Amino acid sequence: MTREDALMPDEDADLELLAEQRDFYRADAEAFDEWLGTLLDEENDEPTARRYRAARGEIASLFQKWAPLGRVLEVAAGTGRLAPLYLAHAEAAVLLDTSPESLAIASRRIGGVSTPELVCADIFDWRPTGPHFDTVIFTAWLHHIPLGRFDDFWMALDAVLAPNGRVLFDYPNARVAPPGSSDIPAEPTQEYGFYAPADGISIRDHLGRRWRVVHNLWDPDNLTERLSRLGWATVDLGAGLFDNVRWAHAQRTAK
Repeated sequence: MTREDALMPDEDADLELLAEQRDFYRADAEAFDEWLGTLLDEENDEPTARRYRAARGEIASLFQKWAPLGRVLEVAAGTGRLAPLYLAHAEAAVLLDTSPESLAIASRRIGGVSTPELVCADIFDWRPTGPHFDTVIFTAWLHHIPLGRFDDFWMALDAVLAPNGRVLFDYPNARVAPPGSSDIPAEPTQEYGFYAPADGISIRDHLGRRWRVVHNLWDPDNLTERLSRLGWATVDLGAGLFDNVRWAHAQRTAK
């Protein structure tokens, strides 16, 4: 099967996989947020933690550089770990996620700092009732979109963006080996198990259960080319939150 064949949608398979992915992130919300918290601990000297803290500072500077951000939409906002880095530069913000458990944590985290709107919905189905957004942000999300829904996702972003709006996002770099073990045990583990993606799917274990999640890696040139064909101009902005992640900017070209 060619990559272009893989981009043809299999709606039933996609919906089944996305439902399983949503189920995983609902079940894992608390544990995942706690793990991110350990990376912020200044006494954590592991390379992943050092990179994560340094990258947050770089991303905060990026948001400041692009300020004011106007009306901001964060897609797949999760537990709100990224929001404190951009909220000070936003006129208003909507945090969108399909996990009510994650949004509950986000509400506790940033409720006393700002008053963004938290919306539990799927970007493929949701349409805002207010003005369009000047800035759309997402992190650790592009790889969770089935290849067959890639075009639809960027069409959804275009539909909610104001004229000259911009998208700030990250993606896993296919040129760098992804994290995770390639040896998947026969039975799910009690402790968290993260396994390297294969054929666009990554297996996750947690508390004796096993899930599949979408996990597509993107070559920077291929991603730029594909977005260009959809009418988006992209600019690489440097390393993301982890060693295998890149940060990028996308903006609609003239129609």
